[in-house]
Amino acid sequence: MEKGLVIIGSATTTTLVARYSARGSVKKMWICNCNQDENVKIRLFLDDGTNQTSFFENLNIPGGTTLRVDDIIFDSSVLNLKLQTQGTGVDVNIIMR
Repeated sequence: MEKGLVIIGSATTTTLVARYSARGSVKKMWICNCNQDENVKIRLFLDDGTNQTSFFENLNIPGGTTLRVDDIIFDSSVLNLKLQTQGTGVDVNIIMR
């Protein structure tokens, strides 16, 4: 898969930026619900292995809609950036740069 592109096809928790990686910030992120018929609920959060802190929780993205998130800055030497998806028919594409 291309760097900065993540495809999620089920309700799951996905690590977008792993702890100890060189990438400690995301200037822009597009989260697209590619399923035209179903909403998807998402949670974007930081995780240090013990504690979690959310940017947002239970955010509903309607079918066929893209959410843009800017300037996610964090210390990737101690934190993972994760996205949790919930719903039926999850088909989410994420572009990060």
